[in-house]
Amino acid sequence: MNVLAAILVIVVIGWLVIKKYKPQTVLLLGGLILMLLAYVMGYTMKFVPDKQSTGFFFFDMFEYVNQLTTKDVAGLGLMIMSVTGFAKYMDHIGASSTLVHLAMKPLGRLNAPYIVMSLSFLLCMFMALFIPSASGLAMLMMVTVFPILVKVGISRIAAASVVSTGHLLDIGPASATSLLIAKTSNISVNQYFADYQIPVYIITGICAAISHYFWQKFLDRRDVEKYSGDQDFKAVVSEKQMEGMAPPGPGYYVVLPLLPLIFLLGFSEYAIATIKMNVVLAMFLSLFISMICEFIRQWDFKKVCASIQIFFKGMGEQFTMTVTLIVAGETFAYGLQSIGVVDAVVNGSQGMGISASFITLGIVSIITIFSIIMGSGVAPMFAFTPLIPNIAKGLGANSAAMLLPMQNASSLGRIISPISAVMIAVAGIANVSAIELVKRNSVPVILSLVVSTICALILN
Repeated sequence: MNVLAAILVIVVIGWLVIKKYKPQTVLLLGGLILMLLAYVMGYTMKFVPDKQSTGFFFFDMFEYVNQLTTKDVAGLGLMIMSVTGFAKYMDHIGASSTLVHLAMKPLGRLNAPYIVMSLSFLLCMFMALFIPSASGLAMLMMVTVFPILVKVGISRIAAASVVSTGHLLDIGPASATSLLIAKTSNISVNQYFADYQIPVYIITGICAAISHYFWQKFLDRRDVEKYSGDQDFKAVVSEKQMEGMAPPGPGYYVVLPLLPLIFLLGFSEYAIATIKMNVVLAMFLSLFISMICEFIRQWDFKKVCASIQIFFKGMGEQFTMTVTLIVAGETFAYGLQSIGVVDAVVNGSQGMGISASFITLGIVSIITIFSIIMGSGVAPMFAFTPLIPNIAKGLGANSAAMLLPMQNASSLGRIISPISAVMIAVAGIANVSAIELVKRNSVPVILSLVVSTICALILN
């Protein structure tokens, strides 16, 4: 009975999210309904410890949300907000553009268009380590990489495909889902990045780059007449799309976007273990160094002081979008746990001899479908992530190893969705159909989904 009630709530929530209802509201409401059902059906008698109880179960449901919000904002939320704030600041001072421009200089001289295209894709994947927003990375690449690719002889839709798939997988300390998974799995984000993500990321990236080479070359030859005049095409990026981006800064600014990763990996178990480093500290140190560089460059202390608002504005934007979604997703997950769904999944799997890998593949399929339909995999990822540790524990599996292919699926589904923000933006600037762009992305993305899932299950 409890499982049927949970399935009904999940179906209704899924339908509402697909219909573009705000996922924060829908997930939060779903979690509260499940908690109420759990109490009425006798599966849970209390939602918070006795010392923190209000004395009335209905109020305790909201007290749980209150405690969850306090914990997330002070911990995971602050990490995610500081990462986004720093990324915004890098755009503002032109450091991200500097890194791309310097990297593209040698590529532009190669007389092999499709090799340049594949290498440019790998450059996009490298930049994704430091730019957490897929849309933000795409806009940067559309004003830097895209014109060069078209100029060397790539069709504009092939170039658009490379740019739109550049943020292939969410990865690294700059990714909100990576921070969430590391926290949920009770490991450091450094360990999750270095031990789990990097091997899969490298193998998947190489496979995707090779598939782009052959797939885009094949389609360009087949549609040669359709895109014959593309070398004269000039992409136009609106002021709104360019908001927050600045022209490239001095050459030494190339180091600034790399600073957080240098700090996090440099002062960790992989290098200097005697000094402790965390994500928020790395971001504030990097911000401080970047502001010193800006002062040296502009010699205007008042202007540099004012520029810190870019950092704090980015933090605020991320709170409204992601941190609130984390709270809602965790509330929904707690509702499912309260009503006994996790125990039912574990007991049923043990009784039927179903492995953790099989369950992982099932959830990967669900997240991929939701990502395509919704144009984003964030909501389903935040809803499922808190459930995995208990399932993994019950089946004797590694929760991080189960979560990695799910995270990859949430990223990949987004870039074969014609309604995702990154696809709409890139298609509009390149003046191509979003549906046609999905076809161009299909082979590299499907291959990446298969390769990344297999690698994640085998290597971890």
